[in-house]
Amino acid sequence: MFFKEHFGTVLTSVLSLVMGLFMGIAVIIVNHLPFVWTQLFQLWAEIFMIVFVVSLFVPYNAWGDWLAGKVFDLKEGTVGFALVQGIIPSVILNTFNTFICVGQSIFYNPTIPQAARMGIWWHSCISTWWIFFVVSYIASYIAVWIGKFVATHYVKKSNY
Repeated sequence: MFFKEHFGTVLTSVLSLVMGLFMGIAVIIVNHLPFVWTQLFQLWAEIFMIVFVVSLFVPYNAWGDWLAGKVFDLKEGTVGFALVQGIIPSVILNTFNTFICVGQSIFYNPTIPQAARMGIWWHSCISTWWIFFVVSYIASYIAVWIGKFVATHYVKKSNY
C-alpha cells in the first residue's frame, strides 16, 4: 500500500494527527469551551483536515528552508536553522486553522445574530491568532519529531 510505504505521506499524516490534537485542546482552553470528547473530536478532525489538505498543496517547508538558508544565511542542521525554518509553516497552517475554525464556530452558531457574525469573526481571528501561532509553532516540533519517529520505524528505508 502506497500510504504506508512513503516516508513523506506517513510524516504528513502523523503531523496532521498530532497538530490536530494539540490545536484542538488549545482551542478548548483559550475559548473556555467545555472539555467534552465530542467537542475535542470535532476540533481535532477539523484541524486534521485543514493541516493535511494544506500540507498536500502548499510547499511551506521549502519556503521555510528558503527563509532560514537564503534570507538568514543559517546552516541546515543547526538549531537556529530549525527555529527559523519552522516560522513559515506555522504561520501558514495557523492562519488557515484560525480563520477556518473560528469561522466555523461563529458562522454556524445560531445564537450569534447574522449581522454581527462578520465583525465577531474578524475580531476573534485577530485576537486569537498569535496565541494559536505560539501553540502551533511549539507543537509543530513535537509533531514532526513523532512523525519522523513513526515514519522511520514503519517505512522501508529504500523508499526515501
